[in-house]
Amino acid sequence: MEKIKEFLSFLFEREQVAIDYGNRKDDFEKYNVIAKEIKSYMSDITVGFGVPVLEKPAPDFFYDEGAPYPTPRHLYKISHYQNKDYGDLWACYVSIANPYNNITGIDDCFIVTEINGELKIVAKFGPDIDQPKWKFYGGDRELKINKLGKLLSIERIMEPIDDAWSMEQYNKEI
Repeated sequence: MEKIKEFLSFLFEREQVAIDYGNRKDDFEKYNVIAKEIKSYMSDITVGFGVPVLEKPAPDFFYDEGAPYPTPRHLYKISHYQNKDYGDLWACYVSIANPYNNITGIDDCFIVTEINGELKIVAKFGPDIDQPKWKFYGGDRELKINKLGKLLSIERIMEPIDDAWSMEQYNKEI
């Protein structure tokens, strides 16, 4: 699990840099370099971190030159599975990007595996805003969050404190 934590930590750090560059129009090119780098760790175009590669700078009012440096995502739990198609697969439960005001709820579940010797995110799930269940947001549509394979282990890293749904997901044996 250590390599998965290191992989996510690396991506979260790169995401912080991208968000920071995204606050300044003069850093548009630097933002796109980091956004492309982050995308290279996704298995397909439908999986993302919310830092898209942009064609052109946004209008001036979009930028916030005085924004504080972004906070990294929180990592709550990693569940390790043996999957029939991918082999080792890890479900990684995380917070929103740049969590603010001590928000610590589970917002995303990134599904990570190794492809051609490199770790990649192959699917993304998040809470459905209309009902308390997971919703597919991108990647391999064949993956179902409640049917990822044989559960091998769970490492709980940080307890979410915001809401009952997050705590329920944290404590589940999935």
